[in-house]
Amino acid sequence: GSETLIDMHMLLFSTAALLSSGLLLSPARSPAAVAPRARAPTLSIAVFGASGGTGSEAVLQALERGEDVSCLVRDASKLKAPRTAAGFSEGSPFASDKLSVTTGSVTNKADVDAVFASGGVTGVVVALGGKTSDVGPTMLQDGTANIVAACKANGVKRISVVTTIGAGDSMDQAPWAFRLLMMTVMSSIMSDKNAQEAVITSAGADPEYCIVR
Repeated sequence: GSETLIDMHMLLFSTAALLSSGLLLSPARSPAAVAPRARAPTLSIAVFGASGGTGSEAVLQALERGEDVSCLVRDASKLKAPRTAAGFSEGSPFASDKLSVTTGSVTNKADVDAVFASGGVTGVVVALGGKTSDVGPTMLQDGTANIVAACKANGVKRISVVTTIGAGDSMDQAPWAFRLLMMTVMSSIMSDKNAQEAVITSAGADPEYCIVR
């Protein structure tokens, strides 16, 4: 796959670019008759880390566009709208027949596979997070490996993964003070994030990926 590096606040633009498709206009057959527009393909995204700030925004924007959304969360009660929009109220649980929620752990392969059980997922957003003390020191790399394996098994071609500035080859782009933190108190999480990016970049041609920092 080819890597695209963009700033953190551009996640949802990249998600839209990866997971959405415009209508295709057929050429006119005569001056008096224009062929109808082709129907847009049905889109369904899977969001991992959906209860966090970035993940919940991805869920909201996908539902706003009328897409089906499947997600995996550790605690379903924390899956709430990040802002008021499209009939959803900030801080309230999402209520939509287009949303499917699985409770479990991304480090459990069976839980990850359950998100893809419908067979209709067309793209994935990975916005994993949490305190190392709560999720373990290798949750990002282990969970992402499970997600990539599920993508391959289910023919899902596109994935967007949120890491952080300073991960991978972006160390020189991080502010000096942040680099100091990454080498000290954040060394464990940065090690996991670097390993997470390696899982994505070494996955081969599929799925196509976008790393969001």
